[in-house]
Amino acid sequence: MMKRIVLLLLALTVVLHTAAWAQARPDFTGTWKFAASNPPNYPGSAGWGIPSPTIVVKQSATEVTVESGQYGGQMTVVYKLDGSDTIWEAPSVTQSGSTAVVKWRTKARWDGNKLILFTWNTALNQLRDILSLSGRGLTIVRGTEQPGPSTNATLTYSKGS
Repeated sequence: MMKRIVLLLLALTVVLHTAAWAQARPDFTGTWKFAASNPPNYPGSAGWGIPSPTIVVKQSATEVTVESGQYGGQMTVVYKLDGSDTIWEAPSVTQSGSTAVVKWRTKARWDGNKLILFTWNTALNQLRDILSLSGRGLTIVRGTEQPGPSTNATLTYSKGS
């Protein structure tokens, strides 16, 4: 009898811990309007990492999709939530004005209630966005690593309609 009670309590503890862990993951789904940047004049680099005026996030149990204009044109980027890489190609306009095919690689991982999104392209540019929610606001701590100096900024978005 005592063994059954201990097993039942152990099973209940695992179930409650799993449920609490699942609830800690926020849902970033929505249309988000750019509100502010710190530093205020955060420029990005040649279109890489520039804040998009509007981003649309769709989140499921397996992936997050971000639609934005932050890469020099309208783009949809998919991040798998199982930690695996996604590799895809898309046309891109170079600094000289010609069109080239760029290979992109994306990856996502959770850090508690924050979602970290990694994006790389063929030119060895790397963008790291750390997403968190506060009330009706979305905060993105963006770090870019490219040839030359790193650029970092905190971007704030408010929930759009």
